[in-house]
This record gives sequence, structure tokens and C-alpha cells, in this order.
Amino acid sequence: MFLPLASRPAETERPIFAPVRKWFIIAAVLLLFPALLINLGLMIFIDDEGIRSLVAQEMLWTGNYLVPTMHGDAYLNKPPLWNWILSVSFALHGEASEWAARLPTVLSLLCFGVTTYLFSRRHFGGYLAFIHALSVVTCGRMLFWDSMLALIDVCFSWLVYTQIMLLYYFGSRGRWWEAFGWTYLLTAATFMLKGLPAIVFQGLSIFAILGCTRSWKQLFRPAHLLTGLGCLALLALYYIPYSEAIDLEKVARRLFVESSKRTAVAQGLWETVGHVFAFPLEMSYHFLPWTLLLVYLLRRGSWALLKTNDFAAFCLVAFLVNIPVYWLSPNVYPRYLLMLFPLLFGSLLWLHHLHARDRSPVYRYLRLCLLAVMTLVSVGIPFVPLVPDTAIVTAPWGKSIGLALAAGAVTWLGWRRERDFQILFCLFLLVLRIGFNWFVLPPRAAGDERGIAVRETAERVVAGAGEEGLGIYRFSLIEPATGWYLTHARGEIIRREYGDYNPRKWYIGSPIQYPDLEIEARDSLYLRHLRTYYPAGYLREAEAPPTDEDEDLRDGMGSGVPIGR
Repeated sequence: MFLPLASRPAETERPIFAPVRKWFIIAAVLLLFPALLINLGLMIFIDDEGIRSLVAQEMLWTGNYLVPTMHGDAYLNKPPLWNWILSVSFALHGEASEWAARLPTVLSLLCFGVTTYLFSRRHFGGYLAFIHALSVVTCGRMLFWDSMLALIDVCFSWLVYTQIMLLYYFGSRGRWWEAFGWTYLLTAATFMLKGLPAIVFQGLSIFAILGCTRSWKQLFRPAHLLTGLGCLALLALYYIPYSEAIDLEKVARRLFVESSKRTAVAQGLWETVGHVFAFPLEMSYHFLPWTLLLVYLLRRGSWALLKTNDFAAFCLVAFLVNIPVYWLSPNVYPRYLLMLFPLLFGSLLWLHHLHARDRSPVYRYLRLCLLAVMTLVSVGIPFVPLVPDTAIVTAPWGKSIGLALAAGAVTWLGWRRERDFQILFCLFLLVLRIGFNWFVLPPRAAGDERGIAVRETAERVVAGAGEEGLGIYRFSLIEPATGWYLTHARGEIIRREYGDYNPRKWYIGSPIQYPDLEIEARDSLYLRHLRTYYPAGYLREAEAPPTDEDEDLRDGMGSGVPIGR
């Protein structure tokens, strides 16, 4: 399938540092920082952010980096690498905060973009490779959601994408020791981030490169077998000492449940059928505007065009080999696919490059439609301060006029400079993100009544508990964001307790899970998703329910394995 290296098509675009264009590229690099950083720490944590940050904070307080904990119990749902990263960020900032938790995501995204550029440059040339890198940052799901959250997925996706690219880079050259060695090293790292999905991506990507190069025999040769064993040996360096504290059978069961709970087996037949039909449209929506380029892939002869560039062809093959894992799994979040869409974007951008070179009708119509949208948005931006919710934004008219001038200038240049339209479109998207930071995030944060109630009731309960402290009754479900704000306000671990209750201490208990529990309520704690309040006060009835009732309540939020007591 692959073309010999010497026969790869030469780049037809002007050099990346051509006059004028280089200033657009410099502007894009400079705009990345305000686009990704303004108001980064403003929003209240969602629950998944609360989990990662709470586990990292407890690591710092206990000094136990081997066994992740949550409210003092072993946390079994994920390996600890992302928590280690957040712990470093908290330590460097001198405090745990929303900003400190989210900054590693931004840094991971920038590394993702740089990695995309470096691997694409040889095959696409400097300019198209730079656009490919910016497509990773500016696709809708990343630009307006995942880049602002303290979650594992951006870092995990960056490393998985790097695995796939290294398999291609070395595998297409027949350098199998390096192909398998480097990627199994990264597999160990990605496993320590997210568990079993790391192995799935590595396995499927190996099949993709072996199929493309027709090198199936490499699957059974020492290069593959020994590096695979080396990956297991690296993981053993962590899990052997970890097993002295935690039963690995429990860990394996928990990781398997976490990896399988969104699959067809767990979700049922009809939900799976509905998902299969909805998935293409839903994912295309989340990864706009770059998925608009799918119009090229749907045209006759697109595969023949892709095969003019072996890298673009491999990207599509790797995407198609990996995507069924999620296409056939209901209840999948778009962030689970962040490592796959840059592969699709690479193929689509190459097709776009060829259509733009020939100025095909589909290219001209697509460009005109995008320019029309850019024009309408630029005209509407000055009137954003008229929206009532933006009243809390400082200097709204100055910001809106500045944004309108920037967006209008980029749009005007887009009409005038057709050859530079791709980089100008990226600039336009970055300007929109800055506007989003200024005009959407502050009203959203101020209007998040349930999130504000979580933080305020957590701080109030901690203040009311006083010096005697605060505990969580058994497996009472404490939503992770609530748990984070409780712990952050207290400045120490708020532990789950299973017996020997202190009569002078406040406890939080779930009346839903334990209807017979008696707490002399002195205050209440709000839970955002349950939309209910838990009583907080002195425990009056502490008879433990049967153990088998507890088993269904855990789901990783309370493992029943206390650590360090």
C-alpha cells in the first residue's frame, strides 16, 4: 500500500515561512495562549474533575503516591498517572485550584498539536502540517469543551496518537524493534493513565500497520513479543508494590467494569442499535467545523486520491480500524475519541489540499459557505453586549468591538487571500474562543446555581463542623465535585467511616441509601446531580446495614478499603 519514500509527492504549497503567511502563523501561535488560558479556572468543577483533583490532593497530604485514595478509601477506578501529574501542578502552584488542575490539560493539548505537526510535516509540508496541528486544537469539541477541563482524556489522547504515529513512522520503514519498543513504552504510560483502553488502541493500531505493510509475520517475531513483555514488566514495577496494599483481583475487576460499562453488553441491544445509527451524525457535529471536509471523502475516487500520499492513506486506515470500538458502544462521550479524529483530519486535509489545488466545485462551494458564515458572525459580534446575560462582563463594548474588528479583518483577508484561507479560518476560530472566554464563561459561571450551591453548602458545612471534624457515613454517595469542595474547604481528608463513630463529630449520610439513618441535622449539603440535600450533623443511629446492600452502592466512589488509618 505504501509508496516508496523517494516517490512521495512533493509539496505544492508555498514554504511555511513565505512572506505574509508567516505573520498569520505567528498570529495563530500567539492567539493560542489567550484562547486557551483566559478564565480557565473560572468554572466550578464537574464531577470527573472533582475525582481527579480530590485523589491528587489526598496524595499530597498523605505522601502516599502508590495507592490513590478518595475520602481515605482506596480509589480503584483508574491508575494514578494523571493524579501524579495534577499533584505536581498543585505543588508548583502552591495550592490546589481549578486553574492548577486544568493547566496540565492545556499543556497536553499544546503538546498534542506540536506532535501532530512534527509527524505530518514530512508528508504534508510545513503549511498543511501546521493546519493539521491547529485542527486538533480548534475542532469544536476540543476548543469549546475538553480543553477547559481537568480530565485525563486530552493527555491520554495525545499519547495514544503518538503511539499510532510511531507505529507508522518506524513500521513503514521496516524498523520493527523501534516501532514496537517505543509504542509499548507509551502503552505502559497510557495504561497508567486510563487502564485497559490503552491495550485496545495499541492492539488495533498494530493490526493497522501490519495490514498496510503486509508484515503479519512480525506479530510473532521477537521484536513484538519481547517489547510486549517489556511493557508488562514496566507495569509490574508499579503493581507489585501496589499489590502489597490492595488485592489486585479487586483492581482488575474494577478496571474491567470501568472499561466495559459503556459497551453493548452493558447497555442492551436496542440502545446499541440506536447508537449505531446516530453515532456518525453525533460525532460529526461534535468535531465541527473540520468534519465538514467529509464531503471530499464521500466523492467518487477519494481513496485513489488518498493513496497519492501514504501517510494520508494510513491515517484513514488507522481511524477506521479503531473507530468501531466506540461506534458499537452506546453511551460514549466524544472525548473518548479525541485521539482518533486527528487521524481523520489528516486524511481530509490532504483531500482538501488536492481539491484546493485544482479549485474543484466542491472546494469552491465549501469555501464560499464558510466565508459567508464568518461574515455573518463578524457582523453579529458587536451586538453581543445587548444579550442580558453579558451584563456582568467588564468592558463589554470594548471587548466586542475589538473582537469584531479582529474577526472582520480575518474574514476580509479570507475573501482576498484564497491560498491562505485555511490559516485565516483557524485564526477566526481562535478569535471566537477568546470571545467565548469573555462573554460566555462568566455568565455561565454566575448562572450555575446548582454548582454554586454545591460549593457554598460544602463550605458552610465545613465551617459548622468546627474542630471536631467531619466524616462520611459508610458508602453514602458523595458526588465527586461536592467531595472536592468539602475537602478543599476543610484542608484535610474527610474520610469515610464504617464504625467507632465519634458522638461529637458531624457526619454526612445519604437518606436515600440509608433511610433508617438518624442524623441530628445542623446543616445540609447539596448534591448537584441528585438535586437533593443530605443532612449534616451528629450521628444518632449508626447501625450498619448488611454487607450485601453495600456492594451495589460502591461503584468506585467508596471501595471499603481504608488506607493509612
